[in-house]
Amino acid sequence: MEDRFAGIRDFVLAVDKGSLTAAAAALGLTGSAVGKSISKLEARLGLQLLHSTTRRIDLTSEGEAYLLSCRRV
Repeated sequence: MEDRFAGIRDFVLAVDKGSLTAAAAALGLTGSAVGKSISKLEARLGLQLLHSTTRRIDLTSEGEAYLLSCRRV
């Protein structure tokens, strides 16, 4: 069974670290794996949380609101 919180952990860490690559390094994963995890989370939520490029990530307005609720939990 897949950890339903993995996408949340990856999302918050990517925002905190400022990139998918940095989050992946902290988790011992590949950047692609972290990106896929966040994509699955976005699909489950029906929201786009991040705009990402090869150099940085930016939160969408929905991503900002979701991040705040993740931090409260």
